[in-house]
Amino acid sequence: MQRCLIVTFVGFLSGVAGANAADNTVHDRNNWISLTFPEEWTSEPPSGEAMLLAVDSTENEGLSCMVSGSLYNPTGSPPDPRKFIEDWPMGTWQRMMGEPFNTADFSNDKLARFPDGYPVRLADLDFTVRNENNILHGHSRFAFSVRGARYGYVNCSLMAESAEEVAQRWAPLADEVERVVNSFVLYPP
Repeated sequence: MQRCLIVTFVGFLSGVAGANAADNTVHDRNNWISLTFPEEWTSEPPSGEAMLLAVDSTENEGLSCMVSGSLYNPTGSPPDPRKFIEDWPMGTWQRMMGEPFNTADFSNDKLARFPDGYPVRLADLDFTVRNENNILHGHSRFAFSVRGARYGYVNCSLMAESAEEVAQRWAPLADEVERVVNSFVLYPP
């Protein structure tokens, strides 16, 4: 019995190592970011000044992740970015990330840590976007941090014509999205 457990455990570890070996990792030291995503995902050229990296899941899933970042303007913000992230209230999500959406309902807010112990905020966002006669529903998973003179975040999102369709399409991708979002690193300056 003990031998069977050892063989099973070793098999499990080699399977995990094989799955992670198939991932792509982008280390962009010029922009102080890193992100790991599944090998079958495609990398898109960034668009705009603040977008640093964009990756898409396979075509039929419709999930995309983008990493954005820029210089942090401390004017009107707490002088200690670490404390700002650690003491982040739910209303800050609305101000920092929710304004572009017609609706923004944040949930699952939690404080996590980068590998070196620096704080990062994580949350989910359910939203709708209205454009003339079109209404799209969506769900996103964010990781956001500020380090020194720079901020950065990853946003993995999926949109569809109904909230039910979003939930149905998100469910099988949730673990993979969590792994991608948790791989985000904003390096120190």
